[in-house]
Amino acid sequence: MDFTELLTMSYWNQLAQNHLPELVMVLTATVVVVLDRYIRKVISKATASFNVVARFMVFLLVCSVGYAVMALAVAWALRAGITVHGGVYAAPAVAAILLVVAIEAQRQKQI
Repeated sequence: MDFTELLTMSYWNQLAQNHLPELVMVLTATVVVVLDRYIRKVISKATASFNVVARFMVFLLVCSVGYAVMALAVAWALRAGITVHGGVYAAPAVAAILLVVAIEAQRQKQI
């Protein structure tokens, strides 16, 4: 492999395709962490009138089931989005997702 091969999009797309499970796992965890703020806000507003026990049960359900379902849905969407058109745009898709997540994390002062 020479240096000019590193400058081709096909090299980066193949690299992204070879490491797709790891990329999807990292991106899913990152997206879930960044979206957590909005999820907690919605749940807090929805359960504001509940008593303490009911709020605790909702919290347990959201933590045990809600985040798992959300992580599965995000992972499925990311995998489908990255592999669209046979993975021709895999590397730019990963870069765009990381850029959007980084901007949102910076906006939330998480970085």
